Amino acid sequence: MPRVFFVALIFAVAACGGSPDEPNVNSRYTVESVHVAGYRSSKISTALRSEIEAVIGQKFDQSLLERISDHIRRDLRVEKVAVKVSRGAQPEHVKIDFFVENQRSTDFDIGVPMFTYNSIQGWSGRGEVRTDVAGNHLSLALVSDGNELVERFSGVEVKIARRLGSNRVLAGFEFDSYHEQWNRATQDAIGGLYRSRQNFLPSATFVLAEPLTVSVGVSMQSLEQQVPSAMTRSSNLVVSALRFHRSWSNGGAAEAGYVVRAATRTLGSDFVFLRNTFDARYQFIKGKQTVIASFLAGAINGTAPLFERFALGNSTTLRGWNKFDLDPLGGGRVVHGSVEYRWRYLQAFYDTGAVWDRGTARDRKQSVGIGVRSSNKDGLLLAAAFPLKNGRVDPVLIAEFNF
Repeated sequence: MPRVFFVALIFAVAACGGSPDEPNVNSRYTVESVHVAGYRSSKISTALRSEIEAVIGQKFDQSLLERISDHIRRDLRVEKVAVKVSRGAQPEHVKIDFFVENQRSTDFDIGVPMFTYNSIQGWSGRGEVRTDVAGNHLSLALVSDGNELVERFSGVEVKIARRLGSNRVLAGFEFDSYHEQWNRATQDAIGGLYRSRQNFLPSATFVLAEPLTVSVGVSMQSLEQQVPSAMTRSSNLVVSALRFHRSWSNGGAAEAGYVVRAATRTLGSDFVFLRNTFDARYQFIKGKQTVIASFLAGAINGTAPLFERFALGNSTTLRGWNKFDLDPLGGGRVVHGSVEYRWRYLQAFYDTGAVWDRGTARDRKQSVGIGVRSSNKDGLLLAAAFPLKNGRVDPVLIAEFNF
């Protein structure tokens, strides 16, 4: 299996911007620094911040600044972002300043961050409403997702978060309520499935250093079984996550995370297990070309509910394969890697991985695909994925749309 590590997704958008205050700024100038200030600028997403930082060290490109300006506008849901270009501290260098203007009317945001169609597994979607009230960030999401897990879960997610002290601590609370639907292959493989689940999750995130954060929380989940109807089971666990993100001026960006989920009788859990997950991503952008690589590995020890088990073969992993053919119950072990190349609106990718249980043989699968996509974060992806099977070509259509 190829060894592929690290990738951070990067997006570039088109339209909007400002004009430089120096009349003769052109491509011979190098970008010395980039700064974003103004309304809600601290809430810029990690992906967008990576894109902004990647401009440092590159040659001045007015069209690139316009795309980034529009990306900021879309990411923060504001109507106007001003751009200022000024002389840098070094000869033939410039400083770039983006200023986000206060738009109180946009404090109430509505978006569709995920809408996916897979010709095998159908559609999945998420709609969100976000707002800020008295320093608290609130969000309400309606979701129906048949892509991520072996089950389709549909329901509501409510989140509230607030920064404390010097903004290096983020306290949050999440409540989720889902109704489950099961594929026939999963129903035939096991009985005693649950028909609904609820999750209560208080958490806190600490910024240890600028690129490093750690999160801790307690997830209290209740599962209502299908038979008998009155029976419920609990999956109560401690969640801890360590995440790292960094960008470089040469166009590279890396992100990695390690997550531990530990369910124990001490918390009154009916399930007892330890789930470890490691993911890493690396991206490099040069001109109109982008190379992305990612890696995922995970292991579960003990007995975990089905929503905790690993699934491959969807719209993001082992694209082109059917996850229910690979394992209708998910697996207790997973390894996956992906490499993707993009040139302007075109993309090509290669996926490889395996999902299995402890004590069973690992069966590595591979797939390839090609597609077209919008050059921005809010847009459309159309791709055809081909699982590499002996003498067979069974393409799977994948479509994604978000705004």
